[in-house]
Amino acid sequence: MPKILDELTISPHKRHVLMCVGKSCGENMPLLKFLKESVAKAGLAEGENAVRVNRAGCLGVCKQGPIMVVHPEGVWYADLDEAKVDKIVESHFKNNAPVTEWVFHAQV
Repeated sequence: MPKILDELTISPHKRHVLMCVGKSCGENMPLLKFLKESVAKAGLAEGENAVRVNRAGCLGVCKQGPIMVVHPEGVWYADLDEAKVDKIVESHFKNNAPVTEWVFHAQV
């Protein structure tokens, strides 16, 4: 293995969340920041149940944004706002129960 690969690390996480902040979804950096803060307040920023949150320029679904996908489940949420993000963090991320009323696609 090349030396550079030996030096790379990433903190363990249970879920990886990508939120679209592209132009079609309204460039939602404030909502992304809110999501990161909500994850931290819920105690999910680190540890065995950690949720890693990253932005995506475009997730290819340019209707009813902002859009968010949660891996490894492959659950896609649409039409998000702060209240919905709070409920998703509590229900899906903490209690393993996706909020089905905002899911428009799930791979599982």
